[in-house]
Amino acid sequence: MARLSAALALAALAACGAPAFAQSSPLAGDPLANNAAGLAPAGDTASQIAFAYADRDEDLTISWEEYRNRAMRLFGHVDANNDAILQIAELQALAGPSAPKPEHDIDSGTYAAAMRKLFDEGDKNRDGALTPAEWHDTVRPSRAF
Repeated sequence: MARLSAALALAALAACGAPAFAQSSPLAGDPLANNAAGLAPAGDTASQIAFAYADRDEDLTISWEEYRNRAMRLFGHVDANNDAILQIAELQALAGPSAPKPEHDIDSGTYAAAMRKLFDEGDKNRDGALTPAEWHDTVRPSRAF
């Protein structure tokens, strides 16, 4: 259970976006350019930008595939030694020095399961995609802690 909780915390960070990852995105120019008004329900500007980065087809919804792909790109970015396991030190580097120390390493399978759980819980209307409002409720960090 502690591993899943840690994975859920990381999943929330993944969905919100990490600054280093966001800079490497091909959409780094202006992710809000095409859908700024439609993204308002996603929350603050950072959440709207994270939504726009994840919404690869710009349809104002995040499919499971888009959500998973964004999360796994972050996983790969954080996994400094490319062993498919996020070690405590790697997790701490992502979360920052003021965050609680993770209790366990997180393997890619546990992480993927946590991502699926967050996505499914956030998809309130069960249509297989997250709207900007559902995204806001899904990625809000307080949900993971």
